[in-house]
Amino acid sequence: MTGPWLPGLQVRRTEYGQTPVADYLCGACLHHERVVGRREVEDFVIAGPTTEHRDNCPATQQGVQAA
Repeated sequence: MTGPWLPGLQVRRTEYGQTPVADYLCGACLHHERVVGRREVEDFVIAGPTTEHRDNCPATQQGVQAA
């Protein structure tokens, strides 16, 4: 990705009609995940990476500070 990285889920294509790419960035702990490919992106979005990560985010655990 070019430009500033914003927290959350971002889905884009490499070019018109090309391979979709999904990026998830946690704003609290800076955890990053990337998936490439139509089926993988569909499954990733359906799974809800934000909700899934929120339960395991080290920045939201008590006694742990964010990076």
